[in-house]
Amino acid sequence: MTPLVLATVVALLAVMAAAIVWREQVRGAMRSTAAYVGEVQAEVKKVTWPDRQQLKSMTGVIILFVIIVAMLIGLMDVVLQLIFTSWLPRWFG
Repeated sequence: MTPLVLATVVALLAVMAAAIVWREQVRGAMRSTAAYVGEVQAEVKKVTWPDRQQLKSMTGVIILFVIIVAMLIGLMDVVLQLIFTSWLPRWFG
């Protein structure tokens, strides 16, 4: 056997071995993914979902909270803008 043929055979064997290892890794990952999806489905079935009234109530609370936080951030912006553009230049200007 010539060195070129020997190198080709070794390379083909290496590629085949790598393909087998890769295939097993993919199969293992697919089994893990399938098990994960099954567990997620089982957990979702255990969830107590809110009824329409609770959903409306909690949505209103969240919207109110977001409005209050937005107003606080706006107030802080106005106060800091006043401090940095009006008061600081007068004190140190």
